[in-house]
Amino acid sequence: MPGPELLAPAGDWQSLVAAVQNGADAVYLGATAFNARQSAANFEPRVLARAVDYAHVRDVKVYVTANVLVADRELETAARLLRVLYNVGVDAVIVQDLGLVRLIRDLVPGLEVHASTQTTAHNLPTLELFKKLGVRRVVLARELSLKEIVHLRKHGGLEVEVFVHGALCVSYSGQCLMSSLVGGRSGNRGRCAQPCSLPYTFYRDGTPIPGAPGPYLLRPRDLNLSAHLPELVRAGVDALKIEGRMRRPEYVATVVRIYRRLLDRLAAGNFAVTEEEERELAQVFNRGYTTGYYFGRSGWALMAYSRPNNRGLALGRIRRYLPKRREAEIVLDAPLNTGDTIEVWASVGGRVATVVREMWVDGRPAKAAPPGAAVTLPLAGRVRPGDRVFKTEDAALERRARETFTSPREQKNIPLTFKVSVREGVPLKLEVTDPGGFSVTAESAVPAVRAERRPLTADTLKAQLGRLGNTPFGLGKLDCRIEGEVMLPLRELNEVRRRALERLEAVKITARRPPALEASDFERRLRGYLQKRPVRIFSRPERPRLTVAVGNLAGVTAAVEAGADVVYFPGEGLGAARTIGFEQLVEAGDVCRRGGASLVLWLPRILHDRDLVRWDQLLAESDRFISGVLAGNPGVFLMAGGRPELVADFPLNIFNRLTLSLLAELGATRVTLSLELTLEQVRELAANAPVPVEVLVHGALPVMVSEYCVVGSLLDPEDGDRCTVRCRTGRFALRDRLGLRFPVGVDSACRMHVFNAKDLCAVEQVPALIRCGVAAFRVEGRLRDAAYLRGVVEIYREVIDRCLSRGPDWRVPPRYKERLRDFSPQGLTSGHYFRGVL
Repeated sequence: MPGPELLAPAGDWQSLVAAVQNGADAVYLGATAFNARQSAANFEPRVLARAVDYAHVRDVKVYVTANVLVADRELETAARLLRVLYNVGVDAVIVQDLGLVRLIRDLVPGLEVHASTQTTAHNLPTLELFKKLGVRRVVLARELSLKEIVHLRKHGGLEVEVFVHGALCVSYSGQCLMSSLVGGRSGNRGRCAQPCSLPYTFYRDGTPIPGAPGPYLLRPRDLNLSAHLPELVRAGVDALKIEGRMRRPEYVATVVRIYRRLLDRLAAGNFAVTEEEERELAQVFNRGYTTGYYFGRSGWALMAYSRPNNRGLALGRIRRYLPKRREAEIVLDAPLNTGDTIEVWASVGGRVATVVREMWVDGRPAKAAPPGAAVTLPLAGRVRPGDRVFKTEDAALERRARETFTSPREQKNIPLTFKVSVREGVPLKLEVTDPGGFSVTAESAVPAVRAERRPLTADTLKAQLGRLGNTPFGLGKLDCRIEGEVMLPLRELNEVRRRALERLEAVKITARRPPALEASDFERRLRGYLQKRPVRIFSRPERPRLTVAVGNLAGVTAAVEAGADVVYFPGEGLGAARTIGFEQLVEAGDVCRRGGASLVLWLPRILHDRDLVRWDQLLAESDRFISGVLAGNPGVFLMAGGRPELVADFPLNIFNRLTLSLLAELGATRVTLSLELTLEQVRELAANAPVPVEVLVHGALPVMVSEYCVVGSLLDPEDGDRCTVRCRTGRFALRDRLGLRFPVGVDSACRMHVFNAKDLCAVEQVPALIRCGVAAFRVEGRLRDAAYLRGVVEIYREVIDRCLSRGPDWRVPPRYKERLRDFSPQGLTSGHYFRGVL
């Protein structure tokens, strides 16, 4: 049984070479647009084509990332890029945007699609839906346990890819809006500024809570599953992914080399991770290591509280420091060589880093020093005895890694079978076959002649034809048929070998390229495709609905009494003292019925398979008194399809008309647009939508959802993953460097939800949104109390009604916003309605 594919990152050409030469089975890389690492060098089309050829000659697959949300105005450009990718023979594209999945299916159906981890795929119904949409492989959410991965691989019907090494996001990928709402740089558009790597202070009930292990409360450690490859292989995982398109090629070379060795060792039945391999993985980059969620939640042990970037390897401590000479004596716990980079974690003044240019052991100059030695070296800075020292770069390790992608002599060695036949009077014939079955022949330019002396022998042919040093090939087997004593000039042997290898490379490249999609025909189909408008299957409502999302029964009552038309409840149950069950749903239904409002069952956006039983049961039991379902998870479209009201929620990242139309085809009767759209983009989508559209207009917008709970981890650090429900003991927030406090809520599944510091307020844009054709306006109130909900909903009810009675050109008086400002002491924001995202 073949082992899993080893998939490596390639942020630039050198990283591509590093990955290929060190044993990757496949690489993933980005074009210069539409990928989630826009800060990487990436590959423009001509270089990308060369990269694909380079990899395919060496039996390595190439997956191109198109894992961002695509705006309507970009669909034409994205489609043309997909045609280019198809024509150059990429093996698959990795996609986040469901609209792009549909476009590929309709215009480039031969292009294999992998669902990105940005799709937040984590349950069986989602995989089943993706399979129906034509997806071949899914990159699972990093929050899944090994047991869940086994279940999804066995029953999902798709290839499964998981991360095994590198950086972790604290939020579920595809569900984080923190960088977007704080700084306008969207992770869903490949521009994440990583605000999770900044320092925060933990607050409870308005008071800072001391005792955190460090200030980086949202920065996970790096994932490292090198010791757990046997479990992943037994799980049937199809691909093991190394994170790191922003990493240096030396990092790629080192990590890929070690994982390649481990997988080969595992296949041979003698798996073990050596101390040297552990040390090299940690040396090349680490923030401390974790196994993530593969073996359950690990609480505070998941996090790199003290440092958000590379910490290197512990080297020792300062024993003495001579400030006048600016020299330090360090007792080593690990080897040290000149050229290495070290960093002192100074007790006063932060970090002090230097490259070791010279050092002394026992008063003598030294190039190298072993563990246990006391070395003296120049060190300027505010350091003190007892300060810890780390080696952040090992010069020898870096040099060895660099040689693998800079030397003309390749590390790659594909064994070839050479068959040679030669006799007097005819050209020598060479047939070359690679392990994949590709075969070519070449002949010498001149015939062989009778040998006067030194006739050709098998040894001569082996020596001459085996000179393959600067190619990715090696001589695996030589089959000779030499008739009589003949000879051929050595230069002819070299030339026939060269021609055969050129032909082999050409055959391998051509075989991986599909029949080209011609530009003229593609452009004609593309124009027709994008000009086609979906059939509107609804009548524009005369009166837009006011919808309110709440998390507890008090909120339901407040929203209905204040004039809500629709109540979404209970969602994750934030703000509820206990888990919402059937009895609370019945009570909420009664409140809505008496108040003339509709109750829509709000399903959480994160629904692991273990959660589905409960929600399936609630869905079945509540059918008689709910009017519909609010779905923020793709799998819900299979669970709740066919209901008269199925509302697609904003976590589905509805960013363009293709995604909107696809969800309508899947059964959505209303769609909630992405929170990252501008007012103009909303207008364009609403004008041609096949179903009514909804937008958020007020409230604390969620910026991330995470399996990591900062509340439990900091208040109960000794309890690990055992929840003591401390989240019910107060109101919590994270304060950033600017003094803004981001509210934190914890749901009934112990997942953390972080909300934007400033409340969204689009009250002044209500008339414009009505003119756009928006059919529903939502107030986000799941984290708020009844007084907040009653006050805010009453204002929006009044504004919508006045707008309808006075006409859509009515201007909202400033007093409404001033009244709303009273409910939001940290201030208000218009979100992305005017600025948009990068």
